[in-house]
Amino acid sequence: MGTVTERQVAHIWRRLGFGPTDGDIEHGVAIGTKALIDDLLHRRPTTPAQWRLPKLSSWEDQAPYLGRQLQLMATSPNPLQERLAWILQGIVVVGVTDSVAFDDLRGHVSRLRVNPFGSYTRLLRDTAVLPGMMKYLNGDQNTAEHPNQNYARELMELFSLGLKNLVTGRTNYTQNDVIQVARALTGYTLDWRSNRIAFDASYFDDGQKHFFGKSQGHAGLAEVISAVSRHPAYRYFIPARLYKELVGHAPDVATLKALGTHWGTSGNVRSVVSAIAHSPAFLAPAAIGSRVKSPVELLASGARVMGFPLGSSDYGWQLSSFMNQHPYFPPNVSGWPEGTTWLNAGVDMTWGGIVQDFAAASAASSHGIAAKLWLSESPRSAPMAVARVCGITDVTESTARALHAYTTSGSWDRFRAAGALALVLVSPEFLVN
Repeated sequence: MGTVTERQVAHIWRRLGFGPTDGDIEHGVAIGTKALIDDLLHRRPTTPAQWRLPKLSSWEDQAPYLGRQLQLMATSPNPLQERLAWILQGIVVVGVTDSVAFDDLRGHVSRLRVNPFGSYTRLLRDTAVLPGMMKYLNGDQNTAEHPNQNYARELMELFSLGLKNLVTGRTNYTQNDVIQVARALTGYTLDWRSNRIAFDASYFDDGQKHFFGKSQGHAGLAEVISAVSRHPAYRYFIPARLYKELVGHAPDVATLKALGTHWGTSGNVRSVVSAIAHSPAFLAPAAIGSRVKSPVELLASGARVMGFPLGSSDYGWQLSSFMNQHPYFPPNVSGWPEGTTWLNAGVDMTWGGIVQDFAAASAASSHGIAAKLWLSESPRSAPMAVARVCGITDVTESTARALHAYTTSGSWDRFRAAGALALVLVSPEFLVN
């Protein structure tokens, strides 16, 4: 059984990254949980030059881009940057559609990755006029003569405010607000030859607008984002989403009010994440192991502990066809489901097949994790060592028995060690986050 500190260190890595290796746990125990949290919070952000994401645009080039993005989730020197960028990809949602090309999606994802610690208000402003969002929610079709309410509605409902204020319970906006905000967001056009978005005043509704209970003058996009950031509900909606992602359950009202102070009108992501990570609830027993890993999290965390090269692999069809979480094809603008939704036969069976790829690659290498376990452990000591290598500090009695039965049932070599690693990766302990 792991110590309390070991459990907390593993938990920190799962929530502020995509899971620990054995070395990550040892280092975290040595420096302590507070120092580990501070370390992950203040690592230097990685840059596009370091990402080395393929500069491709054709839909046929999605596979290498996805592989590299998953590889970065597993191995980046700034795991929290990867975690936050992935969280934001499920909040400020854009997906490939008949009108949204892969290149549009790539531009959107790149913006989310550049500085996920920064101002969320600025992020809303920037993504609003990128081709991905413009096409996904019909912003390029929103003109004074032919208004389109799609982006206006989702901006308020999903990207910034929510339907009701999480502290007061009051309704945050009305249908008239949607209409008025849509008017303010008119005027942007798309040049299909260059794929550039530009503002054309001849398509802009320059009349007086009235939303959020007051006159907003001749408001345009900048005024809309400013008004949204001053709305009373803005302080709570996204911080609540971040809290649930990082802690595992919804915050109470007192916690939400405190987070709202950190968020402010600028949407200070770093300040809110820091407050969450340093709160007692973050390391409380109720938070540890309280979430189920999504398919993307499984891939990133499994590849991390096994040293598997996701960058040269293509698991897009498994993610889309059998696991229902391809990062570039969200089911709708609400993003992907969460929680026990991912505990289903399609995910489990597909994940088992992917794990076999990981294990086979490790078994084939004389320098891989399997070979190291074979040389350093005996069949009887292997079960806990294998679990530890996979970032698991505690296993149930049934998992321990299964591992022991497997490691002692035949010749102990790197192939059996690889099989033991595969068993851990499909265990209930690994499936939770």
